[in-house]
Amino acid sequence: MKARSLKLLLVTAAFAFTLAACGDEAPSEGHGTPVSVKLFATGTNTELPQPYALPSGTTTRVTVHFYDADGDDISQALVDSGHFTSLTFASVAFATAAGVTGEVFQRDVTVFADPGAASELSVGYGHDAAADEETFGPYAVTASEGAPAVRMSER
Repeated sequence: MKARSLKLLLVTAAFAFTLAACGDEAPSEGHGTPVSVKLFATGTNTELPQPYALPSGTTTRVTVHFYDADGDDISQALVDSGHFTSLTFASVAFATAAGVTGEVFQRDVTVFADPGAASELSVGYGHDAAADEETFGPYAVTASEGAPAVRMSER
């Protein structure tokens, strides 16, 4: 009888462990859970202040940095563990964000709107290229002075 009880206890414990492992992902030892995001100009590694102002008619390479509840930048740990990001503008007529080959937390942002135009930007986060498990924002963004952009389809 004791062996049967012990076997039942072990099977129950294994089942409970399996259920826990299949639930929401707990933060791994290598990184925490992102709770905030900041955007940086990639070439200069300069933080872009909010509300965001991006030059009209130009392409700006932007790097997304994620931070945990302690304020620590956990971006590299997230990249190393297979996470992705996305940038989405409320209007594609305002701007587009194209992926950068080999750089999952970078986007080339091209603003088509006239200077002074406003929109909203949302930052996605996830475990696949859709980066749709968590959304940060929306954040206010305006088009600042810059040269006119030409869409690839207009060339």
